[in-house]
Order: sequence, then structure tokens, then C-alpha cells
Amino acid sequence: MSKARWSLKFKAGLYVGFFTIFFIITLMAAVGFGFDRYYYFMKKEAMSEASQKISTIYREEGKPDESQLDDLSQHYALDVLIVDHGRLVYSSRPGRRVFIPPDKPPLTSHDVVVTGKEDEAAQVKNNFKMPLHVEELLDLLNGKVPDEDMLGKVELYKDMPDFEHFNLIDRIQDGTYVIISQSVAPMRENIYIVQRFIIVCGLLWLVLALIGTLFLTKRMTRPLLELKNLAVAMAHLDFSKRWQGHFNDEIGELGDSINTLAHQLDVALTALQQSNTELQKQLDKAKEVEHMRKSFLSAVSHELKTPLAIIQGYAEGLDTLDIDKTTQQRYCAVIRSETQKMDKLVKDLLNLSRLETGSFKLEQTVFDFTALAEESKARFAKTIADKGITADWELPAEMNVYGDPERIDTIVTNFLSNAIDYTRSGGHIRVFADDLGTRYRISVYNEGSHIAEEYQQRIWEPFYKIDSSRARSPKRVFGGHGLGLGTVAALVKLHGEQYGVRNETDGVTFWFTLKKS
Repeated sequence: MSKARWSLKFKAGLYVGFFTIFFIITLMAAVGFGFDRYYYFMKKEAMSEASQKISTIYREEGKPDESQLDDLSQHYALDVLIVDHGRLVYSSRPGRRVFIPPDKPPLTSHDVVVTGKEDEAAQVKNNFKMPLHVEELLDLLNGKVPDEDMLGKVELYKDMPDFEHFNLIDRIQDGTYVIISQSVAPMRENIYIVQRFIIVCGLLWLVLALIGTLFLTKRMTRPLLELKNLAVAMAHLDFSKRWQGHFNDEIGELGDSINTLAHQLDVALTALQQSNTELQKQLDKAKEVEHMRKSFLSAVSHELKTPLAIIQGYAEGLDTLDIDKTTQQRYCAVIRSETQKMDKLVKDLLNLSRLETGSFKLEQTVFDFTALAEESKARFAKTIADKGITADWELPAEMNVYGDPERIDTIVTNFLSNAIDYTRSGGHIRVFADDLGTRYRISVYNEGSHIAEEYQQRIWEPFYKIDSSRARSPKRVFGGHGLGLGTVAALVKLHGEQYGVRNETDGVTFWFTLKKS
């Protein structure tokens, strides 16, 4: 059973939601259980601070500065009363009034006395309980001095079930006192307002946080998804893709690292593939060479077996049969011809073996190539005439070149025998030379079928034959073992010269170069 898969965006949104809810609950608990204590503490500090400032203002002015004291009382949201030698000299209340309930001893002839800058009466309910600061005010107005241990202390009083307030009485100077009072109800209302504000802001924050989280995680996960796709492609050995992002952070560094890894793996894989391809080519070539060697050995065995059988038969005829002289001469000619074929084959094998092992040495000298070509012309004259081939020899009267005459003769012989084999009866052969400045290019053209381009390099390999791709005469004059052109290539390279083949309009031209003397 597979585990449930949660996306990174879902996880991020879940984490932010849980954190926001936890934060709101924690903040509400802190406000509900600790904020009021902290708030009360700060209010007490503010009342003490206001008392000190009021004392400073009063002493500096020598009398109450109403404007400054009003500003101060409004700033701290306090009720301030100042009594100087039994007389109320300042009240921060509206109209500068302080209302005294009727159950207290009157200060005038009225049942209800108003003490302030002006004597005004006011009707007060009979069940009104006098607040502490008013009692302290009456004591001061009646000449009673407060206890020393009460001076400068902020106390919380609950005069009635629904009325609580902070109260502070302090001495400004001898005979002068300040009474500061502040109701607790507005503080509690503030706390309630703060709690509601936190809830509203928390819910709003939760919505905005979830929306922002979805947006940010989508933006943040996009490059991660791109990197994941890049990694998947690399896992499938596709190293062509690259990270295209531009981030100056950990994601950017990861992308650059993956690009570097992809490049290195691509280089390594390409090199490995090239090595494998090259190795496969070498294996295929080795298999082909092995196949050609086996085919060659089979062909050589056949080629040796056939002339040996002929020689044996004709030799036995000469020994046992009573034949005339003409027949004897014909038998001897056949034996000589088959012996020459065997001799050529064995020499080709020996030469190729010596060329491959590097033990073949050239004896180079200056000689006339035209004279050497005339010898070849005479040697192949009867064969060319027997096939009805027209041969043109277009060479200068004298061509002095530098090389090994015997090996150059082998090259020319192989080119001519190859041309005769691949030229139909009544066809055309042409031997000619081109002056290249410091060298001659000697060419042998034969009329016949073209050599396909894919074979033009392979024909110079030992043991390689393409009889199926070039039309031959039904009866080959010189036979073919795949050694001739391979020997030519090795001999030309040994001379430090070049060779090649090209298709003509109606035939093929083989060529090689020779250095001028």
C-alpha cells in the first residue's frame, strides 16, 4: 500500500495555516490572561510618571498652569485634582467641578455642595457611593493630612460592583497635594477591543497567508519541478537539457550543479558511445577480415589444388602415355602455365607478408619508367590480343623517375592484370601519365563498370574482393585472390606516394604517383 503523496504547496499551506492558528490562539491567551496585568502595570507607571510631572509643573510655576495640566491629564487619560492648603485649585474635570453626595457633612448651607472654582449645586442620587478620590479630596478640604504610607502609591479600588479605578495621592509640597484617578472600565474595554482586533487581524492574516503561501510556493516549486524534470531526463540518459533559471540562491546553485553534472555526463557518455562505436567498427572489421582470410585460404587452397591436379595429370601423361612430340610440347606448355600461376600466387603471398611485417626493403634508384612500361606492354601483348582489347600507351619517350623499379613493375603489372580482367572482349585500355611538376601521375584506364563509392576505399584492403559489384569476363585471365590492390597500396605507401581510383564516363581509372628524378 503506497503512502499518500502531499505536494510541497499543500504542505507549505498546511504549515502556515497551523502556525497562524497557533499564533492567534497563543496571542489571544496572552491578551486574555496576561495583558490586563501588563496593562495595569503600565497604567500605574504612567500615573506615577504623571504625578512627578504635575509636581514639577506646579513647583516651577508656583501655581497650577491649567493648559499644561490639561494637556498632561488628556495625554494620560487621568482625572487630576490639586488641593493647596485646604482649597481646590485645579480640577481636570469638565467645568472644573467635583460633585459631593448629600450624605456627607455639608460644607455650606445646602444639602449638596459643589466644591470647585465656582459654587454650583447639582442633584445627586441618594444611593450614590462616594469614590475614594472624592473622600480624599474632602479630607484635604477639611484640613486632614493623608497618611505618609499612602503617598505616592497607586492602588486599585472597587467602590461599587461595577466601578473600579486606580487612585494615587501624592504631596507636591508642604500643604499642597495632587490626587490622580483613572477608571478601570475603559482599560477593560480597550483589552476587549484589542482581543477582537487580534482575532480579526489573525483571520485576515490567515487568509492572506494561505493565498500568499500558494503564490509563493507555486513560484518556488516551479524551478524545483523544472529541476525534477531535468533529473528525470538525466535518469533516462538525456543530457541535452539544461537549467535555464537565474536565481542567486540555493536553487540557483543546485541548477548550476545539475548543469555541470549533465555536461560532464554528456561528455562522458558521448565519449563512451564513440568508443563503443569505434570498438564495434573494429570488431566488425576484424570479423570481416577474419572472414576474408578464411575465404582467401579457401580460394588459395582451391587455386593451388586445381593447378596441382592439372600438373599431376599432364605429368603422368608425359610419363605413361605414348604421345607424339607435338602433344608433349602442349602438355609441357600447360604444366609451365599452371606453374607460373602458382608461382605468382606464392610470390604475392610472400610480398604481402613481408609488407605487413615491415621487413620489406626498397632498393630505390633513378630509372626510365617508359622503358619499364614497354616491358609490361610486351609481356601483356598476347593476352590483350587474345581478348581483342584495344590498348593505348600514351607515355613520353622518356620518363626518369626515382623508386624501386622491381616494385614499380609489380604495381603496373597488378593494375594491368586488373584492367584486363575487368574489361570485356573488344574493350579499351589506356595507359597514360600526367606531369604534376615534381611528380608524374601514372594512370591505367579500363572500359567497364563503375566501382561504387562505398567500395572505393575497401578495394585497397588485403583479401577484399568485389566481384559481385563489378562485371567481369566470364573467363578471368589472371584470377583474383584480393591480394593485388592490397599489395599495390602497401608498395605505393612504402614509396611515400599516393594512389587512388575514380569512375570515368564509361569506365574506371586506377592511378599512382611517382617522384621525378
